[in-house]
Amino acid sequence: MYYPWQQSQWRQLWRAQKEQRLPHALLFSGVVGTGKAQFADHFSRALLCQQVSEEGEYCKTCHMCRLVEGKTHAGLVWIEPEKESGAIKIDQIREVREFINQTGLQSEYRIVIVAPANQMNINAANALLKTLEEPASGALLILICNQLSELPATVVSRCQHIMFPQPNRQEALSWLIKQEGISADSAELLLNVANGAPLTALRLVKDGVMETRQTLLQLLYALSQRAADPIKSAASLQSEDSLVMLDFILSFVMDLLRMQAGADTVTNQDFKTQLTDLSVRTELQRNMKFMENLTELRKQIGEGFNLNKLLTFEAVFIRWMECTKCF
Repeated sequence: MYYPWQQSQWRQLWRAQKEQRLPHALLFSGVVGTGKAQFADHFSRALLCQQVSEEGEYCKTCHMCRLVEGKTHAGLVWIEPEKESGAIKIDQIREVREFINQTGLQSEYRIVIVAPANQMNINAANALLKTLEEPASGALLILICNQLSELPATVVSRCQHIMFPQPNRQEALSWLIKQEGISADSAELLLNVANGAPLTALRLVKDGVMETRQTLLQLLYALSQRAADPIKSAASLQSEDSLVMLDFILSFVMDLLRMQAGADTVTNQDFKTQLTDLSVRTELQRNMKFMENLTELRKQIGEGFNLNKLLTFEAVFIRWMECTKCF
């Protein structure tokens, strides 16, 4: 499926397909949680369907649709990291080249979807570049990118770039409220926490992450009041995703800095009382330094540094307590 906020992208690409002017490579870029992968999935199914409608709706019942649904269609390959936060490696991209040069497959298209393309390592990106420079007839590469700056310019320049911006807030809120169990008030907070990305917001609910977030932010406030222990607090996070927890802490500290700069609107509206208290009893410069430390730590984890989770969060909480000393 594709989402209501993706209609212009759909019309653009489906018109190109009907007019037989699809490029050999497409680059879908935008923030996480806006539905790029779902759009690519829908588009590939429509291209492969034997009974696709004029508007591009695949039938779900033909032989090709059933093969795609069962993940056994010989004309469609997804290339993804072997580990969730890992890299796409050169051997995976070499398989792409072999695949798109095949003939006699079940359909006129041979489709490769690389997701997320910005997680290719440098060798993989260079290997893909050779494939992009020598396009094979009937082959379509779709690169899904969450961080365009992390993709080599040489790769970007050889693709038709389709932007997937965040939907406007009202459209995203309307969609979220239609999802099961999400109230209007909850949707507002969810969209704030998800930085405007509706699919990320929905996942926060379905995965139970919002409850974890609330516990974490309550813990931060308790630590600031010396009502919690940093060692025990770090131990309580051992089963949680480090990047997700760091992002929640970063969001909280960013709100604190906003309030100290005079802003009234914050992301974490449900913790505005605690943030107001912290804004008057902590020092701006200490908070800014803490923010810099968190940002560097997040970068290291994102780049695959194998940091000890327990020791990492012990250090984070101890630094936070130093920030919240009375001055």
